[in-house]
Amino acid sequence: QLLLNKSNKFEDFGRPRAYPAVSLLLAWIIVGACIIRGVKSSGKVAYFTAIFPYIVLLVLIIQSSLLNGAIQGIKYYVIPRWELVAKFETWQAAASQVFFSLGLSFGSLMAYSASNKFNNNFFRQMCIVVSCDCFTGVFAGFAVFATIGYLSTELKESVSKYADASGPGLAFITYPEAIAHMPASSLFSILFFLMLLALGLGSQFALTDVPITSILELFPRFKSQRELTVIITCVVSFLISLPFTCPVRIEVFLNFISEYRTNISMVVVGFFEVYVIAYVYGFNRFMNDVKMMLGKRAAEYYLFLTWCILSPIIMLVITFSNLLTSKQMSNGAGAGYEAYVYPGWSTIVGWCIFVACIIPIPLLFIINYIQEYFSLRRKEIIRSTGPSTDNGSPDDNNYPEKPRYIEAFTQNNAPRYDWGPKKSINHIGLYAYLKTVESKDAIVLDRITNVSNDGYSNRSYQEDCISNKNAPQTPIERH
Repeated sequence: QLLLNKSNKFEDFGRPRAYPAVSLLLAWIIVGACIIRGVKSSGKVAYFTAIFPYIVLLVLIIQSSLLNGAIQGIKYYVIPRWELVAKFETWQAAASQVFFSLGLSFGSLMAYSASNKFNNNFFRQMCIVVSCDCFTGVFAGFAVFATIGYLSTELKESVSKYADASGPGLAFITYPEAIAHMPASSLFSILFFLMLLALGLGSQFALTDVPITSILELFPRFKSQRELTVIITCVVSFLISLPFTCPVRIEVFLNFISEYRTNISMVVVGFFEVYVIAYVYGFNRFMNDVKMMLGKRAAEYYLFLTWCILSPIIMLVITFSNLLTSKQMSNGAGAGYEAYVYPGWSTIVGWCIFVACIIPIPLLFIINYIQEYFSLRRKEIIRSTGPSTDNGSPDDNNYPEKPRYIEAFTQNNAPRYDWGPKKSINHIGLYAYLKTVESKDAIVLDRITNVSNDGYSNRSYQEDCISNKNAPQTPIERH
C-alpha cells in the first residue's frame, strides 16, 4: 500500500496512515516479544527466520527455472556488462551493499558476539558468515532473475525493463507481478511474503538488540530491568519509524535515508572501527588478545593486510569519492511514476543525518578523555597529600612521568580492568585477579593501570598459560 501511494514528492508527508501504522505497531510488538528474554528467546526464533527463507528460495528457484523465458533472465544475471563494471559508482554501490548485507558498522555483530564464550573461535564463524552471505546473494539472484525473465517473456518486454528495478519496487511490485503470472500464484505469493516477513523480523531483531545491549552495558543497574528496557526501546523505535507510514511513496523516503545513512555514514563508522583497533589500540596488542582467546595468533598476516592496509584505504577512497561527487538526489522514472528531483533543503537534512551517525565517535572520545584527565588529577592530589611509603611495586619506578594531558590520552586508549566477557570462569591469572577488584580507591586503580591487562604485556598470563602447559584452565584465586 505504501508503494502505491500517489504522492511522489519528498515534501508531501502528510499524516501517518492507519493501516500501515497498525502493521508497524504489530511488527514492533512481535520484535519486543521475541527479544525480551535476550538471546534465549530470540535465538529460538532465529531458527525459523534463518532457515525458512532458504527453503522458500529453493522452491522459488525450482519453480521459476521451469518457466518459459527463465533462461533469458539468468543470462542477463550472469553475463557481465563491462561498461558498468568499469564505473567507480558500481563499486561504491557494491561496498554499500556489503556493509548492509553483513551488518557491518551497525553494531549487531558486536552485540551478539557479547554472548559468545570467551574462547569462542570467532575467526571460523567470521568465515562462515561471510561465505553464507555471499552464497545467499548469488542464490537469491537466480530466483529473482529467472522469474523476471519469465515475466518479460509473457509480457513481450525486454528483461532490462524489470531487472533495473531495485529496493522496495523490486520486492513489492515487480516480483509479485511476476508471481501473479505463475501457475499456483496464490501459493507462491504466500510463501514469498512469508519469506520477506521472516527476513525483515530477523534483521529487526539484530538491529534492535544494539541499543538494548549498549544501554545494559553502559548502565549495569538496568540489567535487572531488561524487560522494561526492551519495551521502552521498541516504543521509541516505533515512534521514530512512523514517518515511513506517511502518504509519501516509501521508496522516495527509503532512498533518501539509505543514501546518507548506509552509503556514507556506515563506511565512515567502519573506517573508525578499523583504525582504532589497528592503530590506536594497536594491531600487535590485538593479536595477542586473539592468542589469549584462541591459543594462537589466527590469520595474523591476512588480518594485518586487510585491517591495517587495504580496508582503511578502500573506505577512505569510498568516503572521499562520495563526498566529492555528492549532488542533489533524484529518482528515475519507473513503476508508473515520473522522475523526481529532491528539494534543495533535503540535502541539508541528509547531512544532518550523516553527522548524527558519526558524531558519537569523537564526542564520546572527548568525554572519556576529560574523565581520564580529571581522574589523573585526583590521583595526583591523593599521592601528594597521602603518607609517603616505600612499599609500592618495584616496577612503579620504571614508568617515566608524562604530562597529564598525554597520560590521559594513553589511559583513554587502554583497555579497562573489567573488559571482555563478564564470566570470571573465562578469565585466568591476572584477569581473574582483576575481576575480584571491587574497590574504587584511586590508588588501587593506579596500581592496576601500571600493569597492562591485555595479552600484549600480561606476564601473569604468559606464566599461567604459555610457559606452564599444565596450568589449570580455571580462575586462580589470589588474595
